[in-house]
Amino acid sequence: MGENKRVTVDFCNGNLMSFTQELFLRLREEHPEWTVSRYGCLTNCGECAVRPFAFVEDEIVAGSYLAEFEAKLLALIEKKTLT
Repeated sequence: MGENKRVTVDFCNGNLMSFTQELFLRLREEHPEWTVSRYGCLTNCGECAVRPFAFVEDEIVAGSYLAEFEAKLLALIEKKTLT
């Protein structure tokens, strides 16, 4: 993965509580070169309540379940860090 370029990943606090807390913590620990943040609200409430999602450089990424979301998230991060 192209880890030299800094990337910003934003998680919604409500979505963290429902779906993505463990992934959020792992990404922060394993990738200090990324800015992995949590916000009280990312104004995506319909998505927040039903499936995992986050924003990578202001582009939304979501999945039907956590493993799918993680794969899509990492693929988008790789794409963003290589451009």
